[in-house]
Amino acid sequence: MGKFGVRDVVLRPSPCDRVPVTGATYRLSPHQTLTVRVADAELLEVESVWAKGGALPPAHFHPAQDERFEILEGSLRVLVGTEERVVAAGEVLEIPRGTVHAMTALDGGARAIWQTRPALGTEGFYAGMDAAVGRGGTLLDFAPVARAHTAEVRFVKPPPALQGPLFALLSVVAKVVRR
Repeated sequence: MGKFGVRDVVLRPSPCDRVPVTGATYRLSPHQTLTVRVADAELLEVESVWAKGGALPPAHFHPAQDERFEILEGSLRVLVGTEERVVAAGEVLEIPRGTVHAMTALDGGARAIWQTRPALGTEGFYAGMDAAVGRGGTLLDFAPVARAHTAEVRFVKPPPALQGPLFALLSVVAKVVRR
């Protein structure tokens, strides 16, 4: 028992609660890595590299953040809302908050400077995704990360009304399975 007759609680850091560190590298998928260039409350800027052959990630949106992608090399296949387009080296793509999107590299891969404003807990989301990819990249690996970062990212599927309960259940299952 603790000081006031209450059990002591031991807090352990979560991979989602990391303090932003410039230069950190994260894997969002087996085909995409990010290296942090600038990290403060207003801006998270990363250099993202997409290898060829990656599938489109799940369509998602950022409820309170704007994104800007400056394509340095290669081309990206981008889904914005219901419109699909290609963004090539030398072009800039801006995604306003609330806009559904997804992207992946075309055949030759791609490299871009990716800015997220404001940063919120986005680097924690990246750290959680990196840990999930490292554990195998299953839905059980990703659900706790998605659940912890709804301020930064929300997915289009499953329907929003189901996401909270589903990700909560999968998070509990993930903890039990990993004991």
